[in-house]
Formats: sequence, structure tokens, C-alpha cells
Amino acid sequence: MTKNLAEVHPELFHYTNAKGLIGIIESQSIWATHYAYLNDSEEIRHFLKHRLPTLLRTVVNQYLDELLEKGSIKQSDIDRQGGRNEVVDSFIQETQDAIEKKLLKDALAEPYIASFCTTSGLEKSVCDQVAQHGLLSQWRGYGHEGGYAIVFDTKQFYELLKDVREKMKNSMHAFLADVVYSSDPDSKFIEEFEEDLIVIKDFFDPHLNGGEENLDKIYFSLMHCACRYKHWGFREENEVRVVVLPYPLHHEAFYEDMKIEGITVGEISRKHFFRAGALVPYIDLFDGVTSIADKKTLPIKRIIVGPTKNDQEKNRRINAVKMLINQHGIKADVTASDIPFVG
Repeated sequence: MTKNLAEVHPELFHYTNAKGLIGIIESQSIWATHYAYLNDSEEIRHFLKHRLPTLLRTVVNQYLDELLEKGSIKQSDIDRQGGRNEVVDSFIQETQDAIEKKLLKDALAEPYIASFCTTSGLEKSVCDQVAQHGLLSQWRGYGHEGGYAIVFDTKQFYELLKDVREKMKNSMHAFLADVVYSSDPDSKFIEEFEEDLIVIKDFFDPHLNGGEENLDKIYFSLMHCACRYKHWGFREENEVRVVVLPYPLHHEAFYEDMKIEGITVGEISRKHFFRAGALVPYIDLFDGVTSIADKKTLPIKRIIVGPTKNDQEKNRRINAVKMLINQHGIKADVTASDIPFVG
């Protein structure tokens, strides 16, 4: 987490249905879902397909310029291979294919993600209204069933995640960060990913010169970028997410690298829930860390009941949530959205 993430996003909004609300309150945990089962068909791939090529194009062109300047190759050598654009495009395509095969098809990367909306980036007046009543686009997702927004304190949530990371340090890598969208300016992209971009560039420099290609060495940098970069169409969500990267025990090279670093890699438990006729893998994020009995609970500030058809239904749903949290010793405000959406 960057130093000021909690200042930029002081609250995290997690939208769910009644079943999800009950589960979160009773278990005091959040599920991080396998990336392939999220609602973005280009999850992870959007960076690999649309942003990584731009980075590689710069690296390859700089490398070709250096070779020409040193006299290591001649322009005629490049021309015989179809010209500069053909050489660059060919390298980028080969690299993209290799990365996608290694990370996704061979399942080196298996990210699990828990998503939260925020109110950052909105005008002050709009920000205050959304903080109080929620996002209409999110409420629409729950239709006639009605939804709930659980609002967490970001700073305390991050502190709790540190306990998870310590407990599971030999099984996974986890981080909390905001999402960068494809519509954001290049300056933000570079600022957010500067360290990882340097690692990626430094990896490909020797590779262009015939060095060893071991993508395991830039695994985390690639995933830091890929897991935080999304299509502009999701911009309204102003998303902050927890990303969990279980260590890939089945990859021998990765396992050996961790062994050299003195890390004894452990297995992390994957669970499944049933949705639309399919089993969906997830990780119980705070399992064994939070406990109502030990009074170590999720930092829930308030719960917003989604739009209702009338005051009677609103009051009934508010009272039901109050009974639920009181039963489990959770102290949080319960309010209701005034957005006139009827589902």
C-alpha cells in the first residue's frame, strides 16, 4: 500500500447481497475470488494485451538504436527482416505469447481478488452523496433482491491485512492497492508502476541480447501491473482491491528460486462456492486471523441498506441488519440509501 492510500481512499465499499452480508458478519472474513471468475473478461489480460506492448516497443527500439550506433548491425540487416516495424512487432508478439502461456495457460499466475469501490475522484458534493447512499450502478446488480454496502475503514483494514500476510508469508504474496484505468494519463501509469516497470525493462534488456529467458524472475512485477490495470469502462467503480498471489508450488523453477532465497513454500487452502451452475474457487482471506470470540473483527464502520420500494420495507431491512450485527457484537451504523431505484 502506498503511504497515502488510506488518505486518498479513507473508506472501502463492498457491495453484496443478503447472503453475502450474513456470511461476512458471521465469519468476519472476505472472500478473494479467482480472477477467471470475475466480471471482467479481460481481467489480468488487459495489461498484457494493451499496455505491455507499448513498454516493449520502447525497449526494443532503444536496443536497435544502440546496436546501430555501435555498428553491431546495419540498417540493411533490419531491412532484410522486413524493416524496423516488422522486427519490433515480431518480438512483441513472441514475448506476449510467451508471457501469456507462462502466466495464464501454464497457470504460473493464479491471482485471487477481493474488490471494493471508493468515492475518490468524484466531485465533493457527489462524493458525499455516494458515501451516504451508494452507487446506483452497484445497486442495479442486485435488482429486486436488494443489496447492501459494507463500509470498511481503509487504514484499519490494511493493518488487518498485514496480519494475514505475516501468517501466510510462506504461502502467498498479498497487497492492497487502487486500480489504474486505461483512460488514466500516462503520468499516473508511470508513477504507480515505476518500480515494476524498471524491473520488467531490466529483464528484457539482456534478453534482447540473447540472455536467458526466465519469466519467473519478473513474475511479481508483471502481476503487480496486470492485477491493477483495468479497462476504462470500469472507471466509475474507483476500485481498490486486495490481490492474493498464492505461490505456485507446481512450478519447479519458481519453487527452486524460493528455496535459494531460504523460503519454505507452503500450500494455501482454496475453497469453492456454487454460482450459476459452476464451482467458483476462492480464498477465505481472514481465516484464522479475525474472530468475534477474540474481539478481533473486521473494521466495519457502517452498513448501507440498498434502495427499497417504501419506508416499511426500508425500516424492516434496517432493523434486520441491526439485529444481525448486535447478535455478533459488531458496532456499526446502519443506514439506508435514498436512491429511488425499484429494481
